[in-house]
Amino acid sequence: MIGANNSGKTNLVDAIRIFYEGDLKFTPGRDWPKFPIDDEESWIEIEYFLTEVEFNNLKDNYKLDRKTLRVRKYLKSPNQERFKTNQSNLFGYEKEGLSNSYFYGARNISEAKLGDIIYIPEVAKVDEYTKLSGPSAFRNLLEFVIKKVIKNSKAFEDLGKAFSNFNDKFKDETSSDGISLKNLVKDINNEIKSWDIRFGVNINPIKPQEIIRNLIIHYLEDKNLVNQQMDVGSFGQGLQRHLIYILIKLSSKYKELPPVKDKKEFSPDFTLILFEEPEAFLHPTQQEILNISLKEISLENNQQVLATTHSTHFISRNIDDITSLVKLSKNGPETVIYQVNDATLQNILSENQEIKDILGEEITKKDIELESIRYYLWLDPDRCCAFFANIVLICEGLSEKALIDYLIKSKRLVFGDNDQIYILNAGGKYDIHKYMNLFYRFGIKHSILYDGDLNKDKNLKINNFIKKNKNNFTLSTFSFSGEFEDFLNIEKVNKNYLKPLNVMWHYRNNKISIGKIKDLINIIKGLVGSKSLTST
Repeated sequence: MIGANNSGKTNLVDAIRIFYEGDLKFTPGRDWPKFPIDDEESWIEIEYFLTEVEFNNLKDNYKLDRKTLRVRKYLKSPNQERFKTNQSNLFGYEKEGLSNSYFYGARNISEAKLGDIIYIPEVAKVDEYTKLSGPSAFRNLLEFVIKKVIKNSKAFEDLGKAFSNFNDKFKDETSSDGISLKNLVKDINNEIKSWDIRFGVNINPIKPQEIIRNLIIHYLEDKNLVNQQMDVGSFGQGLQRHLIYILIKLSSKYKELPPVKDKKEFSPDFTLILFEEPEAFLHPTQQEILNISLKEISLENNQQVLATTHSTHFISRNIDDITSLVKLSKNGPETVIYQVNDATLQNILSENQEIKDILGEEITKKDIELESIRYYLWLDPDRCCAFFANIVLICEGLSEKALIDYLIKSKRLVFGDNDQIYILNAGGKYDIHKYMNLFYRFGIKHSILYDGDLNKDKNLKINNFIKKNKNNFTLSTFSFSGEFEDFLNIEKVNKNYLKPLNVMWHYRNNKISIGKIKDLINIIKGLVGSKSLTST
């Protein structure tokens, strides 16, 4: 899940947490809308895609098309048949619509057979995941491993015998001043002998849970510091956060398999991991490693990962699976969600080839396949900044982007405080429409800046094609009459790779007039609709 700050990512995560009745409950004062509404109901719906086995074991009346299950949890309703304080208020959809009876008669989510969630907040304390005095991911791992190992452990068997021997002998042992456990018991029995009862003391053999709770400690050891055992909290937040992730990852590996049941019933083994800003405290290389690991977890049949992120590295490394990206935007009080499915992606890839038809070139099946690879190659971490911008200015090439970025850096071009503008290098006029098509599906507002090239030869067709491809999220377009260098009144170079260097050399050596720079800034101001200012 990606989007600018305050776009609703955490709200969506919180809704799932409330649905699963974990550590977050629905609170009307916090969660009820702060804007006019037309009813007194609040509810959350989730749709699940089921495996073949899960779908076959699902009650027939809940079976929907595409092997899906859809359920609604009421959080508030004046209808007492929909909301009761002692119920999870969960209802399943039937083919005719929402059922009037509780989903599998459930009183809580666990009884409703909808799996579990693991929530990792953006700021998490490692102690919460490593403590042994109460429930934690690390304690669960230890309990599983120790219980498994103890079943056939010769060492634990010897420990039990040692405790038995200790129990027998310790009671008879006496201190130097004559005090012993045996004498204490004897004194107590002398006092109660008239009751015809006898008091005794035994030392219980140690149990696995007592080993975990009282005898085990954990530590980290820095290889650069010889024989120095250190508390986890002594290390940086990046390492602590990665350790939390490792514990969560291993929790799915070290857990008891559900017993095999003869009777077929709907009881999916499903875990949803909610990970807020996994990139926190990690440098880019670590982010990429973590992304690969999260992807591996998500590919397992019984697990899914939903992450919120501001990391362009996370986005860039998932462009090859672009349907997994969910873009959130705020439209007034409403959060709007954009996501590309497989069918829409194929439409985008086909639309990207239309320029070949305009130019009279042949379109092959391979061309369509190459389009998805192009997005993977083009949408690097820098270009993925577009997913967090309010407006993207798509420039034809690097020359325009380099100069505009420098104007912003030097504060000759200043945007408003609330403006989040990203300048994107399309890599050529031929590819501008490909970004337009993609941004349209993800709800990203954009404007276009490109060379008109005097409308000579095929440029007239390309220029008209760009204008024709304007969509609901295209704010404006502007084309220079000739080339960018003509507009700036500077000499040209023949080699394309030298053009950005040529433009920047002229600017840094004050060979572009102040009037032309002001004209360029005014053009940009008009394209992004910003109250941009030029410095004096």
